[in-house]
Amino acid sequence: MQSLRLFCDVASLRSFSQAAVKHGITQSAASQRVGQLEKRLGVMLLDRSLRPLRLTEAGEEFLRGCRELVARYDLLERRVARLKPEVSGEVRVDAIYSAGIDLLNAIKESFEESHPGVQVLVDYKRPEEVVEAVRSRQCDLGIVSYPRRWREVGGIPLRNERMAVAVAPGHPLAGRPTAAGPDQTPTVVQAGELAPWPMLGFESTLPVARSIKRYLRQHGVEAKVTAVFDNVDTLKSAVAVTEDHFVILPR
Repeated sequence: MQSLRLFCDVASLRSFSQAAVKHGITQSAASQRVGQLEKRLGVMLLDRSLRPLRLTEAGEEFLRGCRELVARYDLLERRVARLKPEVSGEVRVDAIYSAGIDLLNAIKESFEESHPGVQVLVDYKRPEEVVEAVRSRQCDLGIVSYPRRWREVGGIPLRNERMAVAVAPGHPLAGRPTAAGPDQTPTVVQAGELAPWPMLGFESTLPVARSIKRYLRQHGVEAKVTAVFDNVDTLKSAVAVTEDHFVILPR
């Protein structure tokens, strides 16, 4: 069904790149998925020699059918969704500050919109306090980084994040040219290039601070940390107004 939705959007927008952005995938992935549809059907659906691209006769016929199928599926999904039991109550989440206050607020609002009977309560604490809250059942779940093996506490991987160097717009590291497009690979900064610059960092008691310090030392860089903070959001705000500093953050 997702491939059919993608084809409908490519046909409507007459652009692989715009449809790819709408679906949160790369332009290459969008092109490959439509190509797989064409291979399965044994016909060309799009004339790629034209700009903007256009539907072939087979593509016009397939688009009409796809729109009908997608509409019928969406109607069926809504009918079935109305039959699910109403969920109500509270969900208590304890998280470290660096889980991202803006991110968790957005997730909370989206979840509560989808489940009107549920209230999500998010509380921000230090890592050891989050673990203790889970252990003592003061919350339903906790979010931490760099988890260890704790007694009476189980862990479920949430996501792996690449680390990125964040700098103010006027910083020399921000001036590197990059090509536009959804397939563009981000500029890679080598650890050794960071040595001359002062750094904003996390408080030394936090696991993420120790990990970043260890990584830099392994690459021969002794970070010149001029100020420390206990969460990602404050660090982002600080580096945005500090022209000569950098900070290493989860992307």
